[in-house]
Amino acid sequence: MIKLKITGMTCEHCAITVKKAIESVEGVEKAEVYFPQGYAEVEGNIDLNQIIKAVENAGYGASLIEEEKNVYISKGYIYDLVVLGGGSAGFAAAIKASDLGAKVLVIENNVIGGTCLNRGCVPTKHLIDVAKTYYTPKSNPFKGIELTQGKIDIKTVIEEKNRLLDELRKEKYWNVLEAYPSIEYKEGKGEFVKNGVIKVNGEEFRYYKAVITTGSRPSVPPIKGLESVDFMTNREILNITYLPQHLIVVGGSAVGLEIGQIFLRFGSKVTVLEALPDIAFREEPEARQVLRNALEKEGMEILTGIRVKEIYQNGKEKSVVIEVNGEIKTITGTDLLIATGRIPNTENIGLENVGVETNERGFIKTDEFMQTTNPDIYSAGDCVGKMMLVTVAAAEGSIAGENALLGNKRIMDYSAVPHAIFTQPEIAGVGLTEAQAKEKGIDIDFRVLTFDKVPRAQAMKKTNGIVKMIVEKQTGKILGIHICSLEASDIIHKAVLLVKYGLTVEDVVKTIDVYPTLSESIKLCAQTFTKDVSKLSCCAE
Repeated sequence: MIKLKITGMTCEHCAITVKKAIESVEGVEKAEVYFPQGYAEVEGNIDLNQIIKAVENAGYGASLIEEEKNVYISKGYIYDLVVLGGGSAGFAAAIKASDLGAKVLVIENNVIGGTCLNRGCVPTKHLIDVAKTYYTPKSNPFKGIELTQGKIDIKTVIEEKNRLLDELRKEKYWNVLEAYPSIEYKEGKGEFVKNGVIKVNGEEFRYYKAVITTGSRPSVPPIKGLESVDFMTNREILNITYLPQHLIVVGGSAVGLEIGQIFLRFGSKVTVLEALPDIAFREEPEARQVLRNALEKEGMEILTGIRVKEIYQNGKEKSVVIEVNGEIKTITGTDLLIATGRIPNTENIGLENVGVETNERGFIKTDEFMQTTNPDIYSAGDCVGKMMLVTVAAAEGSIAGENALLGNKRIMDYSAVPHAIFTQPEIAGVGLTEAQAKEKGIDIDFRVLTFDKVPRAQAMKKTNGIVKMIVEKQTGKILGIHICSLEASDIIHKAVLLVKYGLTVEDVVKTIDVYPTLSESIKLCAQTFTKDVSKLSCCAE
């Protein structure tokens, strides 16, 4: 038997045409052509060149497939892949499987689109830009321009946000289902019954392989009295219809800081309480110091290194009793946001019935191929807890879907994944931090460039920023770049390729940037390893 890759087929009729062309060749005993896989199997005493010529004469392309398992043949009578979870990771897995020719069932018991679209990335970034626009008159750095701040109608703002989400939900998910007829979607709670069988709303379905992408939800810590208090997580506060007078935020990482600054700029008093020694504690100290200074300058109250002892409510007021530096204090406000991390949605989905193990925190155990402890089941996204980013979830989902059907070939590489906190200024980073590099025993060097050395930042009067570059001392290889500045989430993409492909400081210095730009800060930082950039003319090496 020979296997051929067929190109140019757009429908089942094309497959029939190609099959007839192959069967017309002398010596062909049997031929099967599979659409949409773009694949053909031919048996008999045959001449490969004659087969290829016959296919080409029919108007298509053909080439020999030498490597096994690079196409998937649908089982036909069962679902080739069941995806439990209809967010970014789940749809990435489903699309990849469908492209391979599989029949897919996607199961979702909440709103289609997952956390990022409905309760995370998209709504918060929309509100961040709304808040930025509203706050501009207060932050205008330019003389000669007088701006007046008007009123804010929070109810209308939230309604506009919801309209955006409705549009994106249709564009990015419902329209995708229409474009992929081999993907079936069911709303309801899915639960594994046994290997090869999953139950949805009481009905059982058989499958060949499965991918679990059930995501995560806000973690609510066991604080004394919290169960009797009206509090919000990111789910509820993104649909608020009034402006809090005083918002207390428990948690000083990305979610708490982004939402806290949104309402600070809308006009609320905001207090952030963080148990760790600093906010955004996983970021480089130079970056988080710039951010903290900026937030406190805007009026945010930040208390770090605290311990929450108790929370109670008196009427509409919420009080948080904390211990800080050995002293007991009570912070009282009108509204309370709990932003203390996330936990996986892995309970009550039948993992124990199919031998899928979780770690002590409930996250599903996976290997580098995204395969669980059950070889027929893979997992991706927040429920595996590797890096809780929508970009990572989608990449993991695609890899999981492909490996489930074709065998373990692709691995997930986390070494050059960028991340960002979308406050103003933003924090973004890629690669190793200084501490991580030292933990690995790498002999490093690093430089920190302040944005008052960046011409574009000077022109914009937005110089409260830094870029930090960590390099291997002996080779100059760039190991990590971390930024806190205006538009850091965009600048960081220049850094990704430097880290991913192991470029050096010298490589960066020899590049030519557009001038003046904020991304030029990376080159300027690289130059500081050998020169004082304050004594260089514009664009000089």
